[in-house]
Amino acid sequence: MLDVNRRAELDDMQFDVVIDALSLRYALQSDYEKFQSTLQYFSDRANAPLIMISSARVFSGNKEVPYAETDTPDSTEPYAQALIAAESIVLSNPDNIVLRTGWLFSGQGDDFVCRTLGLIQDGVNLAYKDDLIGSPTPVSDLVRVILSMVNQGHYGAENKGVYHYCCAEEISWIRLVEAIVATSGQFDPKAQVEVEAIGDSFPEVQETSAMQRQSLSCRKIFNHFGIKQRPWRSKLRSLVKELYKAN
Repeated sequence: MLDVNRRAELDDMQFDVVIDALSLRYALQSDYEKFQSTLQYFSDRANAPLIMISSARVFSGNKEVPYAETDTPDSTEPYAQALIAAESIVLSNPDNIVLRTGWLFSGQGDDFVCRTLGLIQDGVNLAYKDDLIGSPTPVSDLVRVILSMVNQGHYGAENKGVYHYCCAEEISWIRLVEAIVATSGQFDPKAQVEVEAIGDSFPEVQETSAMQRQSLSCRKIFNHFGIKQRPWRSKLRSLVKELYKAN
């Protein structure tokens, strides 16, 4: 819970909008409930609309088409359950927005693209379970979307509730890794590694699972805000190029 001193500090601050960009990373932390109390506090502030960035992972992935905002989150994984609880807190205020997105990448820190490039440069062959379909989305594109929503809200747009945004083009997890490998090969001819599905490279693993779809329908955000989906491949290429130049 927020202590008295911290609550007093927040009461003295003025906000045009509050953006929760932390839940995606910290939803599984042991003290996440304390953070949820902060979300509850901001959700109760009628003069400070809150935008929570959430994830397609709130869904089980058992649907054969991209998920719409009207679909009920049904994943039972602990990470998803924490996000679902936070979404409920945020949506308790009708002026707030939950923005669900896809597989984010930024090319910084412990980002998946950075980790994969590191393995490629080390000559490590890559093996993953090929059981996911989703829509990679650069963080910079998500920032563009959020700024557009905030700007339109500032000028009177009253669109609230749940929205989905991810980049255009679904792809499987293995195909995404292959795209990173192929892109790195444009800047380093020595970057040649194998990418295999775990079931292919380890035949003793007999477990089979249906492909889970972690992708989102983005028609609503286009209809309400005029925000169009952008492709992710060109941004992936520019990020990989920048990372090779930095090295």
